[in-house]
Amino acid sequence: MRLRRLWGVGLGLLLMGIATPAFAQGGGDISEEVKKAVERSVGASVSSSVAESLSRSIVSEGLRVEPKTTLFGSPFYNRTEGDFDFGSFDADTGGAVVGVLHKINDFVLLHAAFSGAHTHVEASAGGIDVESSSHLIDMRLGANLVFLNTQPAKAWFTLEGGVTNFDAEDLDDIWSWRASPSATLSLRGGPILFEPTIGFSFIRPFSGVDEKDTTILFNPGFALKYRGETFRPQLNFLYSKIIHPGSVAKDDDGVIAVGPEILFAVTPNLLVGGAYSYSTTLTKDVDVNSHTVTLEIRWIF
Repeated sequence: MRLRRLWGVGLGLLLMGIATPAFAQGGGDISEEVKKAVERSVGASVSSSVAESLSRSIVSEGLRVEPKTTLFGSPFYNRTEGDFDFGSFDADTGGAVVGVLHKINDFVLLHAAFSGAHTHVEASAGGIDVESSSHLIDMRLGANLVFLNTQPAKAWFTLEGGVTNFDAEDLDDIWSWRASPSATLSLRGGPILFEPTIGFSFIRPFSGVDEKDTTILFNPGFALKYRGETFRPQLNFLYSKIIHPGSVAKDDDGVIAVGPEILFAVTPNLLVGGAYSYSTTLTKDVDVNSHTVTLEIRWIF
C-alpha cells in the first residue's frame, strides 16, 4: 500500500538536489538562494507526500468493502532540521489534505486529492541568517487499475498526475507538474496484511524558474498491517533515491522513512486515527531529519 505518510521523505532528496548547490555557492546572493532551496524543498515535499499518501493508502481497504466512496481528510504538522558543513536550517510546516476515492468496479478506482501547506524557515549559511515563509498548493488526480483481485492477494497499478503551485516571499510563483506511476501487491493472512510497493516520481517545474530539468525518484517500500474489527495498527517504511539528474544521483544515498499508524473504526463506515513518521538522509555529510504527525479521518459510504 502506499507509504508516504508524509513524512517529508522527498525533502531530504530535494535538499540534496537543490539546497546543496545553493548553500555551497561562495558568492552571489546566498540569502536568496538559501530561501529558495529550503522553502521549495520543505513545502513541496511535505504537501505532495501527504496528498499522495492519503490518496493511495486507502486503496486496499477500498477494494475490500462494499461501499464505493471514501472521503478522507488529514491535518498534519512537520518539523524538519538540517545541518551541513556550510549551514543549517529549521523548518515548521502545517497543512491539511482532503480528497476522495471512488470505486467504479472491482478493477478500477479513481482518486483526487487537494492539499495546502504553510512553511516557516529559519536558515543560516555563510554567516547569514534568514527567516522566511512560503505557501504551497498541490492538486492531483489518479487511477488505480486492479489486475489481481482475490481474497488472499490483490495487486494494482497506480497512475497519478498533478500540479503544484509554490508561493514564497519575494519570489515568483513556481508551478510544477508531477507524475507518479507505481505497482502495489497486497497479501493477506488472516488479519495480517503485507503490502510492498515500487514506484517512481517524475517532477518538473514549468514556470517560475529558469532551469526546468526533470527530477526522477525511485521509491520502494512496504506497509505491514493488522486489520482487526476495531483496532487497525500498521508500520510504514519507505526508501527514496534520486536517479536523475545524474549529477545529483551520483552523490545521493537516499532517504529512509519509518513510522507507525493507528486507525480506530468508530463505526464500520467512520475511521479516525493518527500517524507518526521519522525520516533521515543516508548520504554522508548530509544530516536532515524530519518528524511528521498526522491526524486521519475517513468516511466510507
